Amino acid sequence: MANTQAQDVLYAFVGLGDLAAEKVRSVSVPDVKSTTKLYNDSVKRGRGLWTKIRNSAPTKQAVTQTKTARTQVKAAATSVTKAIQAGTSGSSTQLKQQTKTARTQVKAAGTSVTKAVRANAKAARSAAGKVATTSKAS
Repeated sequence: MANTQAQDVLYAFVGLGDLAAEKVRSVSVPDVKSTTKLYNDSVKRGRGLWTKIRNSAPTKQAVTQTKTARTQVKAAATSVTKAIQAGTSGSSTQLKQQTKTARTQVKAAGTSVTKAVRANAKAARSAAGKVATTSKAS
């Protein structure tokens, strides 16, 4: 139950930020009833906007691409470590193989990070569009 209340506060915060974009100053003297209604409306609005952004295809693609990039970077670090260890204690054949593997992994990691950055930028643009659309619609 506490988790739901904490999420509601977060949704209210997001909703109020969205609401602020629309110049809502119509309540001159807030009372408990209007303040409660404003809070509940903000929770509803924030939850809807949050869900829209989180479930959007660009956001899901960005999350997937970021996970892939993280995996590639970890693999590259492991390959570099093995290449260094092979250089200090292994044969030249083993060193060449580990160095080649490390180069491949580093290149793949760089590509994955680039794709993740592009996917995250696309998701951010999409989210900004959703916020702007929500503000105009209300």
